[in-house]
Amino acid sequence: MDITLFNFRTFWEANADEDYREDTIRMSIALMTFLKNNNLLVDIDPFNEDGSIKEDLIIRKSNVTDEGFQLFVKPVNNWWNALDRGTPPEKITILENGLKKIRAAKK
Repeated sequence: MDITLFNFRTFWEANADEDYREDTIRMSIALMTFLKNNNLLVDIDPFNEDGSIKEDLIIRKSNVTDEGFQLFVKPVNNWWNALDRGTPPEKITILENGLKKIRAAKK
């Protein structure tokens, strides 16, 4: 089953508050940049030519590598929880450490 891991529009429409929407964009850019920089995306570019996030962006299981999927299973949720507690989206230590653990477990 090709489950949806990330749907930008769902996050965007969850709240009409400007600050929330700005945070949604920052979170999305930080997460997609991390996935892209670590070669975890498959056959998808989350960004428009100007570097902005695609408004119709949906990341499914088929759009990420096995490592990318494992990242969504736990580290991404932990990072989202940290954001809810006020951590800035650009602080991606949780994602970095999560990916290190996933890659170390494969060796």
